[in-house]
Amino acid sequence: MDRAVLRSVVIGSVLVVGGVVAAQQAADVSQVVRDIEHNEFRFDDITYTMKIKLIEAGETTREIEFQVYAKGSDKMLIKITAPGEVAGTAILQLGPRTMYMYNPEDRSVRLIAASARAQGLLGTDYAAADASLVGIGDGWTNTLLETTDAFYKVQSVPESGDVSPYSKLVIWYDREEKKATKIEYYLDGSLAKTINREEFVHDGGVFNDFTHTTVNNARADRVTDVRITDTEVNTGLDDRLFTKRNLMLGE
Repeated sequence: MDRAVLRSVVIGSVLVVGGVVAAQQAADVSQVVRDIEHNEFRFDDITYTMKIKLIEAGETTREIEFQVYAKGSDKMLIKITAPGEVAGTAILQLGPRTMYMYNPEDRSVRLIAASARAQGLLGTDYAAADASLVGIGDGWTNTLLETTDAFYKVQSVPESGDVSPYSKLVIWYDREEKKATKIEYYLDGSLAKTINREEFVHDGGVFNDFTHTTVNNARADRVTDVRITDTEVNTGLDDRLFTKRNLMLGE
């Protein structure tokens, strides 16, 4: 066979194999992302208490308590119950990109801009945008970085600032727990914080999820510790709870 022809055949074979590998990776990452989104919310609805501690240089400097209500994968209401000076403040999330905040002082409701969704709640490093990974399948470019027996590692880059305030996420999806258990959040291309989800509870198939989250600030010596307690699932929460009108009532 002529060398030039042989070279063409070899190059063509490499391109075909490379194309097949790329296609397989694209199919794999699409399925992994679907699994991540599907397992973010495992119930028809859920209610729980969230207790947050801000720990700076080893000392607890702030404690906040929330009541959280969520339904499906697109509705979440967070009500601050303590401390007293901020009690009554509420955040309503409708889908991955629409978020409102209620201020009890002047009974106002405002839309939270995309750029502000990464701001931590009341000075902590836990942001409302961190509550769920639902939505990363639409408007994101996802790449499967690594596959092991224990986890899938996925990089997710938003296509625009309207999609997410973060410049990218790196997600570790635990194959046994079927849940994203570690997420790195990047702002302007550099690591801003790392979230670890742990202490899973397996309650006879009724409640199977994590109950403890730590948020490690990559740019300061502080940790936000989040505990989830008093969980109730599938209680039939009314859709009217998750409306702007209900938020404006401040109830």
